[in-house]
Amino acid sequence: MRIVCLLLLISLHWAYWKAISRLRWRRLALTPAMGWMAGLGYFLLAPLTLLVLNDGYTQPALYQANDKYASLNLSDGTYVLPIMVIWLALLFTFLAVVALTPKYPDGQEDLQPLVFNEKKLKLALRVTWGIALLDYGIAICLSGGVTAFLVTHWYTRGSDYFARFGDRYVLYTQLSQANFVVFTAAAALYTALMLQRRKFNWGFLAFIAFAMMLQMVMSGNRIFVALYGLSFLASCWIYGRKKIIPILLALSPLVLVFFSAWAALRGDLGTLSEKLPSYAEQDLGNRAMTTLMDTTEGASVMLFLHMVNDFGTKFDYFYGLSYTKAVTFIVPRSVYPSKPPNFPVLMAALYEPGEETSLGGTQMAELYGNFGVLSVLLLPVITVVILLLSERVIRNIEKHALVSAVLFVLCIWFARSSFEDNFVTFLLAQVLIWCLRLEQVCVPRVSPNPA
Repeated sequence: MRIVCLLLLISLHWAYWKAISRLRWRRLALTPAMGWMAGLGYFLLAPLTLLVLNDGYTQPALYQANDKYASLNLSDGTYVLPIMVIWLALLFTFLAVVALTPKYPDGQEDLQPLVFNEKKLKLALRVTWGIALLDYGIAICLSGGVTAFLVTHWYTRGSDYFARFGDRYVLYTQLSQANFVVFTAAAALYTALMLQRRKFNWGFLAFIAFAMMLQMVMSGNRIFVALYGLSFLASCWIYGRKKIIPILLALSPLVLVFFSAWAALRGDLGTLSEKLPSYAEQDLGNRAMTTLMDTTEGASVMLFLHMVNDFGTKFDYFYGLSYTKAVTFIVPRSVYPSKPPNFPVLMAALYEPGEETSLGGTQMAELYGNFGVLSVLLLPVITVVILLLSERVIRNIEKHALVSAVLFVLCIWFARSSFEDNFVTFLLAQVLIWCLRLEQVCVPRVSPNPA
């Protein structure tokens, strides 16, 4: 079984490299297609690689995950079907990118770098940062002060607010999330600009880093730091900043340890000084493996592999139920009391019944939970749609560079999370960009006068 899994893994890595290499020649690094491939690589291929090389994994007792999904042993034949499902889905997806993306651009203008409006980019960052600060102030006031905010759990805090304010709080959180998606996209574009011209504004980079870290502390969520980091890495690769990539790799162990520790310590920041020593002494099994699995959200891939064995036998398929949230989100629960929850909540009801939590799955998991083995074909179909969307955005990239960056960020997140949440976030991000007039972040290309 191990030899077979390793061979399958090698073929996936080969196809993935071919796919991202085809997408590299675009003059804008942050396209929806590149974001989708970055997300699949980071949140699906990387954890799968770790699981295969380690022959499985068991989550530490510290995480309090139950035996329905906390352990995975790939040394026997129990997970042959799940491995084949994820292998086929990813292989068809990567080959679809190779088949549908030309090896070279149609015209030389595609190779010419974009000219960014640095002043407009900075304005977009400052405006969205100001909105984020207002959001943090509201959160602290609702909690009863800074101390009360720090000692409450980041997840139960949201549940309490929902119980108090209902759908109004849901809309508020979606707007807040959309705002920081726009901030992250603008930050990614600004960083790409500096990498493209090989000249850094260290003061503004420090501001971006501080904003990202503060958002992680205030929300308990590290996803925006990961999204920005992946955008930075993609821009380095596409713009040929080869000297920076080894530095990032050298620093990655420190980043991995920090991200892993944050996953365990973010529940109560008020007691961080006491919890940190105990965390260091906890039995985490193979600490290197635990750190890597935490950082790449590998538990989601473990959950998916269990789902393939469980759905259709222990659990019924959702038959598209979770995707209806993309249509019904606008209807208040007071009007539609039986409105279905999103996919992470549906999964928690099955794998953590009675617990106040949600279980993040990948988009592959949502597809399988709704449509079973048909997901092997549906993941490539989604990829084709994203490729077509990328081409449409690229045709008028001077007008839509910020939208392209927003889609880049959301396509990474889409690989990790559910469709409906990303769909709503994109719509609200579009509304914010339009209302705040942030779109024109590039200088339009001027056609030469005919001779």
